[in-house]
Amino acid sequence: MGKPGGVLRRALVTGAVLLLVGLGVQVIPKLASPAHAGSITLCSGFSDCRSKGYPTGGYENAWGSMYWRMYAGRNCTNYVAYKLIQTGLPNARPWSGEGNATNWGVAMSKLTNRTPTVGSVAWWHSSHPSASRFGHVAMVERVGSSSITISESNYGSDISWRRISKGSTNYPTGFVHFNDKRLSVTKAPTVEGAAQVGKAVTVNTGSWSPNPNKIRYQWIVDKKPIPGATNKTFRIPGHLAGKQIAAVLTGTRRDYSDAKTMSEILPPIKQGTFRVLKQPKIAGAQKVGSTISVGGAAYEPSAKIGEVRWYADKKLIARTKSRFLKVPAAASGKRVGAVVVGVQEGYKPKYSYAFATSLVVGGKAPQQPTEPEPPSGSLTQTAAGYVKGGTRLGGLMQVDPGSFSEAVDISYQWTREGTPISGATTEKYRPSDADVGRRLSVTVVARSRSGETVSKTYGPSGRVRVKPTVEVTATGGSREADVVVKVTAPGYVPSGSVKITTNGGRTVTKPLGNGTAGVTFVKLPAGEYAVTGAYSGDEVAYWASGGDFTTVR
Repeated sequence: MGKPGGVLRRALVTGAVLLLVGLGVQVIPKLASPAHAGSITLCSGFSDCRSKGYPTGGYENAWGSMYWRMYAGRNCTNYVAYKLIQTGLPNARPWSGEGNATNWGVAMSKLTNRTPTVGSVAWWHSSHPSASRFGHVAMVERVGSSSITISESNYGSDISWRRISKGSTNYPTGFVHFNDKRLSVTKAPTVEGAAQVGKAVTVNTGSWSPNPNKIRYQWIVDKKPIPGATNKTFRIPGHLAGKQIAAVLTGTRRDYSDAKTMSEILPPIKQGTFRVLKQPKIAGAQKVGSTISVGGAAYEPSAKIGEVRWYADKKLIARTKSRFLKVPAAASGKRVGAVVVGVQEGYKPKYSYAFATSLVVGGKAPQQPTEPEPPSGSLTQTAAGYVKGGTRLGGLMQVDPGSFSEAVDISYQWTREGTPISGATTEKYRPSDADVGRRLSVTVVARSRSGETVSKTYGPSGRVRVKPTVEVTATGGSREADVVVKVTAPGYVPSGSVKITTNGGRTVTKPLGNGTAGVTFVKLPAGEYAVTGAYSGDEVAYWASGGDFTTVR
């Protein structure tokens, strides 16, 4: 039996609850967080958390106010709303209707999934086996491989931090991604060095915001990791000749979600080249029927013998895989020479030369065999050139002229739709505003010492693309909201369509006219609305989006 006056007190409480509901305020009777199966409490209370190094976010001085129209005080929804406002979100609930924790992931279903990230909201629906009928929300502070760490406030108690094991009965229903705390890449990494077997390439870190505490590196080929290639610098092995590689960087920072970025994909890797450190020698008696040998060559990097070509004077007498030769009668009176072909996977064959110090049974010594000089009038391109880099505004395009049959001087001229671009006469070019939407080419002219020329044109490229800006202006009125989406880009008027969406589930797709589209949403319930505009992109402008908040009366 209750104490005298209990009925009156219950009536007053019930009346207060009904009044708050009528005002659109989220009401939380005393509820606790889900049962702590599979979780460890790291700290409990403002003082305890501060003393153990777990931030309180200043909530001890802020819980007396209402955030996102949640019930003021120490409770889960008001605390999480407060924390989200600290990340830069406005103090306006981004959905209309019920504010109890169980409704968060339902109302914001488009932002909810099963992937935890730092700064996301851990959400327990009321149907969760460890949640109350009002559900629960908390802030994700850290994400590990087997657990997450959350901060939370429960009705009538200070904040606490807990670590929850993945797969435990207490693991959240889902995670709502309002404004996650994550690393971002502000400038993509680039690779320095020649894409050639035996050469070292190094990836720089690019720019991040904020700076990561650690960056992991992984070089890839054909989208697959290269075993052991986990440093900034990678020396290209022979088996990658002809393939294309890139570097994947993963940035990590405490209390932030990891971020990944990738460098540009390098052009096909060229074959490496040997350097002969020491020429071979021929040993053995120089007489018909005796066995002679060739050996002692030294290459950098090391090589094995792919073939030996034996000559008597300038006439080829044998091609073998062996370094030994039984001197034939045809060599009588002649000088024996050998061309040793050094080989290694991924490298161009390299010749080294050896000559006998005496003749076979006398005779006139021939000239030493040499690599023939190219005849006059035979300038050719021996390896095709190519253009690397993306055709986007501000990006770097670079032409590799390829290889030629003799020494040449090279000149360059970049063109826009066939018209030369003033000053664009080096191997590198960055597309400007004037290039947006247009196609680029580059002409390479190689000139030999004798005055011969070979001209090659690479292109035209695809149209130069640009990242547009999407500006959304939402103006709320009485049960309606006017939305105008403007898509702009330097040197170009974007076409295509834009998808306009409200957090209440209304979606409409409108075509752009002169870069602008608009819509009026009618019969909207009163409340705060988040409106997004997602531009579809076209052959010149990339996909982009923007958003705005407004209030409907």
